[in-house]
Amino acid sequence: MALPLSHRALVRVLATAWLFTGQAFWWPGPIPLWQPLFAMASFTLCAAMILTPFVRSAAALLTGMVVLELVVTPTFFAHNRLFVAALLVTVALSAPGFTWLPRVQAALVYALAGFDKLLDVAWREGRFMGSFIEELARFGLMRGAGRDVGAPNPLAQWLTTNVPSWSVVSASVIALEFALAACFLFKWRAGAWLGLVFHVAVYALTGSPMGQFFVAGTAASLLLLRDDEVPPVGGLIILTILVSGPWGHRFVPVAMLGLLILERLRRLSSRAARRST
Repeated sequence: MALPLSHRALVRVLATAWLFTGQAFWWPGPIPLWQPLFAMASFTLCAAMILTPFVRSAAALLTGMVVLELVVTPTFFAHNRLFVAALLVTVALSAPGFTWLPRVQAALVYALAGFDKLLDVAWREGRFMGSFIEELARFGLMRGAGRDVGAPNPLAQWLTTNVPSWSVVSASVIALEFALAACFLFKWRAGAWLGLVFHVAVYALTGSPMGQFFVAGTAASLLLLRDDEVPPVGGLIILTILVSGPWGHRFVPVAMLGLLILERLRRLSSRAARRST
């Protein structure tokens, strides 16, 4: 079965990020040859996902490697890697009548994140959000690659003195995560833009892609688009490299979102012009 273009684009973006963030080469384990063998295997599988039609097979094999690593070396467990693995395996399992599997997986992630925050008193009252922003203002950026760790964070500093109610902000974040869960569950296209804005805002505020969460969250938005709406895969791969590499700046995603909005407005304008004629 030929996968929908949105599924193939998702896998190729995830594989590109896996390579350019160094995840493909990071395989701690108790066996001496584990790391180099797994690094070579994951590099080959990522290349296969990007360059060959064997997307589902390569995605399934890389998922198996991630799960094996988490079982053998649980101290290196990371939720962001598990999220990528879950998206990959649901794409690999997609078959006629089951192409909704990756969307349901994304819906579960956002729904559970929303419930986790809703059940946390510190989140509901806004105390966690307020203290987190204050820490960002005091410490600075927390970029995962380490290049900008501790750099001044004027956005967080501005928020500490201009946000009147952190409980309202916290409630908005929780509501947004539940809205995203609903969008993925029912395939509402508005969720693609909601997800982009949400993850770009987090990246711009913290300076960190949160491991693979930024790429996985934004790439999952592709699942809400029709095939004729999916941007060219080559362009998506280039954007992923710009965001994922150690040269990336936290405002690259902001510029990317701006370009996407401008392109969307251009299409709407062209469509309106055609209708008027």
